Amino acid sequence: MKKAFVLLCMTAIIVISHLPGFQKKQRLFPPEKHEVEVRLIMVDVIVTKDGEFVKDLTKDDFELFEDGIGIPINSFELVSFDKKDLKLPEETADGKSSALPQNRIVVIFDAINSWRREIIKGSEKIIDELVSIAKLGNEVMVLQLRERKGIEIIQPFTLNEELIKNSVEKAAGSMWKIDTVIDPSYKAQVGSESRASSPQEIRRQQETDNPYENIYAEDMQRIYHLNKEMKRFEKTIGGILGACNMIKTLPGRKYILLISSGIPDLSPPDMFPNILSGILNDTTDRLEDAYRNKSFGRKEDIKIFDPFNILDKKVFKDGAEVITELIRFANAHNISIYSLDCGTYVTRLHSGTSAEGYQKNEMARLFFSEGDHIRKVQNLRWISEGTGADSLRGADKFEEFRRVISRDLTYYYQLSFYAQRDEADDKYHKIDVNVKRSAVNTRFRKGYTDYSKKETNKMLLVTAFYNPSLYRELPFEAELIPFLTESGKYEPWMHIALPAKELFRDRFVEYAPRLFNLHVWIKDKNDGEKGYGGKINIGLNINPSFLDFIKNIDYLSYHFKGPEFNFGQDEYQTIFALFDPQTNEIGTWESSLFAPVLKNNDEYTVINCVLGDTVLNSEKAKKTFSLSNKDGSLEYDQIKFFPKVTNQFKKWEGASVFMQVYLPGGKPKVPPEFLLLGEDSRLRPLPQVLVSEFWNEKLNVWSSIFKLELDEGTLGENSLYVEIPESEEGAVLSKEMKLTIIR
Repeated sequence: MKKAFVLLCMTAIIVISHLPGFQKKQRLFPPEKHEVEVRLIMVDVIVTKDGEFVKDLTKDDFELFEDGIGIPINSFELVSFDKKDLKLPEETADGKSSALPQNRIVVIFDAINSWRREIIKGSEKIIDELVSIAKLGNEVMVLQLRERKGIEIIQPFTLNEELIKNSVEKAAGSMWKIDTVIDPSYKAQVGSESRASSPQEIRRQQETDNPYENIYAEDMQRIYHLNKEMKRFEKTIGGILGACNMIKTLPGRKYILLISSGIPDLSPPDMFPNILSGILNDTTDRLEDAYRNKSFGRKEDIKIFDPFNILDKKVFKDGAEVITELIRFANAHNISIYSLDCGTYVTRLHSGTSAEGYQKNEMARLFFSEGDHIRKVQNLRWISEGTGADSLRGADKFEEFRRVISRDLTYYYQLSFYAQRDEADDKYHKIDVNVKRSAVNTRFRKGYTDYSKKETNKMLLVTAFYNPSLYRELPFEAELIPFLTESGKYEPWMHIALPAKELFRDRFVEYAPRLFNLHVWIKDKNDGEKGYGGKINIGLNINPSFLDFIKNIDYLSYHFKGPEFNFGQDEYQTIFALFDPQTNEIGTWESSLFAPVLKNNDEYTVINCVLGDTVLNSEKAKKTFSLSNKDGSLEYDQIKFFPKVTNQFKKWEGASVFMQVYLPGGKPKVPPEFLLLGEDSRLRPLPQVLVSEFWNEKLNVWSSIFKLELDEGTLGENSLYVEIPESEEGAVLSKEMKLTIIR
C-alpha cells in the first residue's frame, strides 16, 4: 500500500533554553572560509598480456584523458606488493622491524540473491583461495549481506588463516533463512474473498469461464515477484554501498569481492509484468489499465533506493540509474568491486492452470525466469567492469579467481592528475587511458563523480538507512512514540538522549559552535515500505559555561513533535541517524514502533506506555493531552510530561508513567496496578498517584499520567509491569518496561 510521505524539518538551537553559554547575539556558526584546495585524482591501471601483468612500462607509455581532453600525468608509479620486489624490513630505533605494506580485501557473501547450496558447495574452494590471498600478505575482511539485517561484519581484517576459514564457514552455513511469508497485498490484489493460503490455491480457485482470469493471476504473481526483487535490490545496493563507505578512507587501491548469483534487474521494461511475461495478446491493454489502477502506482511514481530523497534527486526510476550511481561512488573512492558467481540456477514458477493454456504459459515462465537470471549476472559484470575489476564465473571460475585476484592484489600502475576544477562539481567525468604498448589489455575505472563533501555525506546517510548497525561513532539513545491525537491519527513523538561524557567531555576539541543533524526514518517492518522521514538540526555552543554545565549531568535530552500522520500498519522500524557534518561522524539507533489500527478493532490494546518526569507548566494548557510545538513535551492543564529515553530514575525522585490505552468496553472502573521486579527476584507493588486523565469517548481511548514512588525498589535494572483491568471479572491487559534505579 502506498503511504503518504511526510517530511519533517525542524531546527533546535539549544532546545534546553536555559542552558548556560547560549548568547542570542553571538554568531552561532563561524563565517565561511574560502580556500583553494589542490585536489589529486588517482587512476589505477591493470595492464596484462596473455594473462600476466606487464611490469616494464614507463610514464611515457601512458596517455590520460578526462572528458576526451588529454591531460598531463602528474605522477606515475608501479605499485607492487610482491615480497621479491620489496626491501627487507628495516629495524627501527626500538629494535622492532617495520611492517611490510599490505593490501586489504573485503569479501561479501550475498545471502539475498545467492542460491544456498551453491555457496555451501563452493565454500571449501573459497576458503582455499582466501587463505592463499592471506599467505601473500593480504588482510581479509568477511561480511555477509542479509535481507533483514543488511550488511554485517563476520570477521574484521585479519591474516589469520583459521579465522578466515571459520568466518567463511559461518557465512556459508548460517546466514540463510527461508522466507515463507506471502505479502498480504498480493493476496488482496488477487482476491481476498477466496481466502486462499498460497498462490497455487489462488490460481485453482480462479479457474473460471473468464479467459482473462488465469493470465491475470499469473501476471499478479509476477508483480509480487517484482516487489520482492525491488526490496532485494535496495538491500543489495545499500549493503555494497555500506562496504564502500567502510573502506573508502583506506590508502591506495581498495578491493571488494562480491560472492553472489546476481543483482536483481529493475530496468524500465521490468516495471510491467505483461511485458515481462513475453506474451503479447489482446489482454495487454486492459491488464496495463488494471495495474495502473492498483496500489502499485504508476511508473513515474516509483521510487527506489532513495525513498526519502536524501540525494536530492527527483526520483530513481530504474535500477540502472542506481547501479550507475554506485559505480561512480566506488570509482570516486578508488574501489574495485570484483564478483564471483558460485553457480547458476533458474527459478521455475510452477503452473496451476488448465492443460489448454499450459504450454503457452510455461514457455512464458521459462522466458521470464531464465532471462531474469541472465540480467542479474549481467548486473554483476557491469559493476565489476565499471570499477576496473573482473567478473568471475563459469566452470573455471575458481582457478581464474586465484590467478586474477592474486595478480591484481600484487601489481598495478598508479597514475595521478590534478583536478581540472578548483572545487568539486558533483558531476560525472569520463576517464580514458591509452597504453602505447601493442597487444596488451588494460583495465581502469572509466570515470568518476567529483563528489563534494556535501554529496559524500548524503551517500553516507543512504548507507546508514540501509545498514544502521554499521554506524556507532556518535553514541546516543533515542525513542519514537506514536501519540494518538483527538482526531484518531498519530503524531510521531521523538526523543533523544546525548551522553554528556562520551559525546562532549571525552571528545572536546575546541570552543566553537557545534551543529548536529538528526535524521529520522520510519519504514514498514514487514514489506520495507517507507512512510515517514525528516531532519532536525540541533545547534550547540561549546564554551566554558556549557562544559561546566555538563559536568554534573549524564545526558542532554531533546524532545520533538512531528506532524500528524496516519499510520496504516501495526509495526514499523524506526531509524535515527545523528550526523556531525564537521567531523563526518555518524551514529545510529534502531527501535521498533507499534502503532495499532483502532478502527473496527475489538481487542483491548496498549497504544503507548512511557516512563518520564512531570513538571509544572507555567502556561496553563487545555484539559486534553496534546504535544507542545515549543519543547516537545506532553501538556495537560498545568502539567508537563517529558519522556526519559534512558529510563534511569533516582530512587528519591520517583518516576512518572504516561499511557494511552484502547478500551472498547469503556473507561476502566478499577485503577491499574504497578509492580516492580528487581534483581532480587522479588515482586513489589508500587504506590501510585493519578496525576491527570482524559477519556476520549469517540475513540474509546483512556489517557493518563501516574506518579510512582520508588522507595521500595532496588538499585539497578528492574522490570516494571503495568497491569490494566479490562473488566471487573478479572481480565488484565499487561505491559512490561525496563526501569533502572540509580542513587
